[in-house]
Formats: sequence, structure tokens, C-alpha cells
Amino acid sequence: MIEVSIVASELNQLKQQLNQTRLSHRDTTLKSRREILLLKRIILRFCAACKHHDSELDKEIVDLATRIEQVENTSDLTIQIATFERLINRYKMNVQKEHSVMEDHITYCGETLQRVVGLPAGLKRDLRSLLQYPSHDGSKHIQRIVRLVELYERAIKFISVGKLSSEINSNEVIDSDTQEQLSNELQHLISELDFNNTSGTKLLEIRSKLLTGTDAVSLINFALQTLQLVLEGTNNERKASQVFVGEINTQVAQIIKTSEQNQSQGQSYLEQRTLLNEEYSLLIKQAENLLDKKESEQEHKAKMAMLLHEMNDLAERNSAMQEREAALLERHEYSTKKLNNLYEETLEYRRQLSEQQQRVFRDPLTKVYNRAAMHERLDLEYKRWVRHQHSLVLAMIDIDQFKRINERFGHLAGDKALTIIAKTIENQVSDTDFVARFSGEEFLILFTETTKEEREKKLKTIQLAISKLPFKFKNDHLKVTVSVCSSEFTNSDIPEKVIKRTIDALYKQKSKGKEQFIYL
Repeated sequence: MIEVSIVASELNQLKQQLNQTRLSHRDTTLKSRREILLLKRIILRFCAACKHHDSELDKEIVDLATRIEQVENTSDLTIQIATFERLINRYKMNVQKEHSVMEDHITYCGETLQRVVGLPAGLKRDLRSLLQYPSHDGSKHIQRIVRLVELYERAIKFISVGKLSSEINSNEVIDSDTQEQLSNELQHLISELDFNNTSGTKLLEIRSKLLTGTDAVSLINFALQTLQLVLEGTNNERKASQVFVGEINTQVAQIIKTSEQNQSQGQSYLEQRTLLNEEYSLLIKQAENLLDKKESEQEHKAKMAMLLHEMNDLAERNSAMQEREAALLERHEYSTKKLNNLYEETLEYRRQLSEQQQRVFRDPLTKVYNRAAMHERLDLEYKRWVRHQHSLVLAMIDIDQFKRINERFGHLAGDKALTIIAKTIENQVSDTDFVARFSGEEFLILFTETTKEEREKKLKTIQLAISKLPFKFKNDHLKVTVSVCSSEFTNSDIPEKVIKRTIDALYKQKSKGKEQFIYL
């Protein structure tokens, strides 16, 4: 009886387990069916999205969609889905090629439109903004093409109404970015010139006006005036040099002539002195012979009187010759003094030329080397790098938001900041490193034969030191920061390529914020 109850209890438990298993199997089956239906719908929608792009792919899509509607078990579609995946990958590669071709064509069309002379500055600015960031997303190509068509439409309207010839605003002759670049280049050119005459004063006045800002028409006029002043200053210095060289030639010719005359007279005096000495010797010998002879006193006195007369004549001639020799020595001393003065004048002229050359290679504001000196030194170091393949690194330092200092506190404050920052940079580098002012607020450093750790430490120190400078403008304390980018010469690099690479990387990084540091 007990065994029957035990068996009944076990059967009851098995029955409950069986019911639970049936319920679980039913739920799993329903879930599996829902997932299969969901997967079918996703595949069908994906197929619909991929239609009308490739004939072979379209055929495969139709077959796959038909089979999905018919089969119950999705595992039967494995081979066909694999084929579909291969076709999709091929289609993806073709689309990427088409996107690349389309991007190149957009760039070409944009650059063609940019070369149209006289378009409004706003249109060119929009065009540069469009071309600045190429699209890697196919969906954005349509937006870029539509935007490019809009710009073309604006350009055509602008041309059609005759604004290119009659209604161009003076500020639209040159777009703002080009105008700013030309202004900066003109300022650097004036800074590298060194005329001590009126031309130099007028050039400094032009530079002061450029610092305060100017429109396009005035910028063109300033450029023409600068060229005229450069020609005028060059001609004046050439004439001054010709006058100086002419005076030197005249004085040297006079000195040479005087020296030749002195030499000739000196030779004549030497010959006369030799004759006098011979005559003296002859008279002395005659006197000795007279003393040896035994003659009467009267004859002896007569001959002695003759000898004394001849000796007296020789003494007078000797005195006259001494006076002529003294005059010759005086002329020789005068020539020597004139030569010394001429030598001192040439030394002074050489010193002025040396100082002028130093000023030509020094930035007049910051006192560091200027762009002309930078190109000369970079060319020298590049040739050494090509021969010896030693380490050569170019670092660019750019002052963050420098224009705000000029706009808020004035250009004098900006000049003060540039001077202090330049001095700070020089104090942090070694004597073998080269520091130059590259442009308005950019400084360039050349590192040779240094390790990466040494360079990075120096640049970080410069960045930190500048951020701690106690700038105070109009009772306002201001923190000035810089962004740094350095690039090492490698493989087939040339100076122009490295400079462009460094500047592009620096400004791309600066778009993320201030006080950036990048090492290429």
C-alpha cells in the first residue's frame, strides 16, 4: 500500500514536470517564430533598400525575398544569404569609389569657381567653408552638391547683373582672408628693410597704418607706395655707396701718386747723399795727403784754404739736403696719416654695413631673427640634414587668440606681448637652437641634433613659462597662452613641405581649444 502511494506521488510530480516542459516549449516556439518573422521583415526591408543599384544584386534580392516568404526554417537560406552578403560587399566598394570620384569633382568645381575674379567676399568665404571639410559620408555628398549648385547660382546672378564691372565694393576686390595675408606680408617686408633716410621713415609710417587695419583699396596703394619707397631707398643707398667709393678711389689715387713721388725723390736724395759722402771721403784723403807732403807754409795754407772752401760748400749742400729730406719725411707722415684716416673710414663703413646686415636679419620689434634669416638658416640646416641625416626638427609656436589682445587693448599692447614672449622663448632654448619670428603672432624654432625628450621638455617649458607671464593691460591682468606643433624631417621631406605640414596640423589642433601641443 505504501509503495503504491509512492509511485502515485512520483507520477504526479512527473506529470507536473511534463506540463511545465510543454508550456516552456510552447513559449520557446512562439518566441522563435516571432524572431524568424522579425528577421524576415528586416531582410526584406534591407533588400528593398538595396534595389535598383546593381542588376545582379537586384536579381539576388528578388530570389531571396521569394524564398523568405516560402521557407519556414531560416537555416535553409544560409547559402543564399552568403551570396547576398558577397554582392553587398562588392556594391559597397563600388559606392566608395563613386563617393571618392564625386568628392574630387566637387573639389574641382569649387576651386574652379574660386578662380573667378571679382566674386563677393561672402560667396568666396562660403565656398572655402564648403571645401575646407571634405565629406566621407555618402549621404552628405548630396548636401554638398546642392550647396555648390547654390553657390554657382549666386555667382551666375552676380555676373549677370553686371556687378563684376560696375558694382563691386572696394572691400570685395580682395576677400578678407587674402587681404589680411597681404597686409601681414607687407608688414614683414617693411620690417626687414633698413633705410636710414626719408624712405625708411615713410615705410615705418605705412607699417603703423597697416597695424591699425585698412581696406583693400588702401592696401593696394600702400603696396605701391612701398615698392616706390624701396626703389627710392635702394637708389639713394646706391648713390651714397658710389660717392663713398669714388672718394676712396680719389684719395687712394692721390696717396699712390704722392707715394710714387716720395719714392722717386727718396731715391734721388739717396744718390745725392752717396755723392756727398764720396766727395767728403775725397776731401779727407786730399787733406791727409797734404799733411804728408813737405811744402812751404804759404803753399800749405793756400791748399788748405781751398779744401776748407770745398768742405764748406759740401756742408751747405748737406744742410739743404737735410731740409729736403725733412720735407720728404713730413709728406710721408701726411700720407701715412691720410691712409690711417681712410682705413678708419672704411672700417666704420664696414661696421655700418655689418650692423645693417644684422638689422636686415633681425625682427625690429622682437629682436629675434626674422623670416629672411629663417629661410637662410633653414636652407643651410636642410643641406646638412641631407648630407648627414642628423636630427632636424621644426617647431611652430602660435599665440592663442592674439587678435583679441589687439582688438581689446590696442596694437601697442600686442607689440609688448610679442616682445616679452619672444624673449621668453629665447631664454628657454640653447645657443645651438634657432628662433625666428615667422609671422604676426607665430614663432619658429629649429632644433638640430637633439633627442625627442629634450625637444619636448623645452617646448613644454616654453608653453608653461609663457602661461605664467604676468601680463597687465589697462589695469586688467591677462593670461596669454600658446599652442605648439613640431615636425621632424623624414624621408624625402623638403622645408616647404614640413612648414606647411606643421602649420596645417597646428591650426587643425587649435580648433579644439587653446594651449594645444602636438608632435608629428
